[in-house]
Amino acid sequence: MTIVYNSKRYFSWLTSILLILSFSAFTIFEENQAPVVKLLKPQANTEINSGAPMAYEISITDKEDGNSKFDEINVKEVLLQLRYFKDKSKASAFAAKGMQSDEPGLAVIRTSNCFNCHNFNSKAMGPSFDEVQKKYPATTAIMDTLTKRISAGSTRKWGQEKMPSHPELTVQQIKSMVTWILKNSNKPDVNYFIGLNGLIPAAYLRSPGAYVLTASYIDHGLKTEPGKQRLKGQDVIVLNAK
Repeated sequence: MTIVYNSKRYFSWLTSILLILSFSAFTIFEENQAPVVKLLKPQANTEINSGAPMAYEISITDKEDGNSKFDEINVKEVLLQLRYFKDKSKASAFAAKGMQSDEPGLAVIRTSNCFNCHNFNSKAMGPSFDEVQKKYPATTAIMDTLTKRISAGSTRKWGQEKMPSHPELTVQQIKSMVTWILKNSNKPDVNYFIGLNGLIPAAYLRSPGAYVLTASYIDHGLKTEPGKQRLKGQDVIVLNAK
């Protein structure tokens, strides 16, 4: 019996197998890349006048989500944190810590649809977190009531607007949100702003010292696995206030 060896057919078969294995390996080990966040205004180490408003501008670039320059980034998912330090050395030490995780409740708020209707310190369709914190004491009964309202939805609690239900969130996730809003959203030395640009009112820049600005954005993960491997990018600068 004679076996005819077809080198061309063998080579073609081998090439196909190697391509399949290479593609499979790439798919298995494909990883998301963190977004690049940049504070364009103000610039780091700028000296500002306390008691005066300040404009800010942020740019976002993400391999999967797009570029803020082309309006491809949802502005309601961009967060600016303003943190005040009387001691400038403490501000520098805080900024040097690098990437920091959000508190659990804030992390859930950021990745849900809360900012479609709420702001931190100004009224939108719904009340601001600041207004909610001032109205409700952080008792177990109140937190349970608010958790149920967020989960199932509610009407006419803050005017005529209806709050939709949130079946995509677990009870534990909602409780962490409520806890953060009632206990942490109104810290005197920390304020939050939403969007790629805006004006920080003078009321938040009253005191001499130092301010740490942290701009951040959490991407949506890989397009092949949306919602998974979500990564955070941030930019941190320190401003001295006289």
